[in-house]
Amino acid sequence: MKNYKDYNLEDFLLDDSFRLWITRRDESTSELWEGIVREYPDKKVVIQQAGDLIRTWTAHSAGVSDLELEEQVQRILAKTTSKEAEQQPVQMWKSWVSAAAAMLVVGFGIGWYALTDRAETGSLNSYSGYVAKTSLPLKEVINGGNKVMLLTLPEGSRVKLHPKGRISYSAAFVRDKKREVYLSGEAFFDVVKDAQNPFFVYANGLATRVLGTSFRVRTTSTNVEVLVRSGRVSVLPIKDIDHPGDHNAELLLTPNQQAIFSVKDHVISKSITNMPLELIKTDPEEGFVFENQPVSKIFSALEKVYGIPIVYDASVMENCSLRVELSHEPFFVKLDVITQTIGAAYRVSDGQVIVTSEGCR
Repeated sequence: MKNYKDYNLEDFLLDDSFRLWITRRDESTSELWEGIVREYPDKKVVIQQAGDLIRTWTAHSAGVSDLELEEQVQRILAKTTSKEAEQQPVQMWKSWVSAAAAMLVVGFGIGWYALTDRAETGSLNSYSGYVAKTSLPLKEVINGGNKVMLLTLPEGSRVKLHPKGRISYSAAFVRDKKREVYLSGEAFFDVVKDAQNPFFVYANGLATRVLGTSFRVRTTSTNVEVLVRSGRVSVLPIKDIDHPGDHNAELLLTPNQQAIFSVKDHVISKSITNMPLELIKTDPEEGFVFENQPVSKIFSALEKVYGIPIVYDASVMENCSLRVELSHEPFFVKLDVITQTIGAAYRVSDGQVIVTSEGCR
């Protein structure tokens, strides 16, 4: 049985079954290759690249004879291969692939090397791209099961790696005053505090930087989501790491805030988590109870318990007071009850709650 987990770009291009699946000339291969895509998510980028190349070659190969294509490719191979390699027999498909690439070089100005360069550039921000660029030997942990895997990094930080997730890091973990981890999938980090050696997580184009805190990182093909549970976390596109003065590119997150990074546009947006957690436990006997108290005091209590900024016009709402008795309701339910009672409204923007009101009489 073929070892698909070790397949590279050339392996996919030379696989008869894969080509038939991409060109939809044999539907019986669909189940096999759709299963491979699900089983090896880290191969998604290279599969996409191979598919794009095959579709491009197929679209542009009509009307050009095999002999003409072969003549073009031999000119290229003469400059890029050894004499020994040139003397070896070439499979029919490999000749066709090379010839198609040569045809693209001559006829369309993009060719094999241009396509390869573009494909490699597109994958630089992928997990496999990071690992390939790293000169140091890395240790990789893959969660191939269906339960969260617990692991401890060399300096004591703990990671909960979700199913299908993978993480890589150097055995010499603390280097150049940094602790660096490469992630694919989803993981929750509980980082040991070390102000002298910040902790970095690189995932799909986004860098997350912390000193010591707990947070979750989840990656998909389109987004990276960072959710903070404790401490402070800064996030910025990896392409901007070498430009520390560009403060517009970096966002600071506090507990119960999250950032969503668009892989396509390299844009980060900040918001509040769907289910904010209490950072400070309220007295179980008193609960969240206020008897005819000004709304400013209630908002202050919410900010203290959940760590979420609440912005409002204190002068407009100075006469607003209410009696409210809440206990274990989620943050947004509490907020709904309070604002509806005084006839106010709110919206979430840039990781904070903005309350608007016409005041109370």
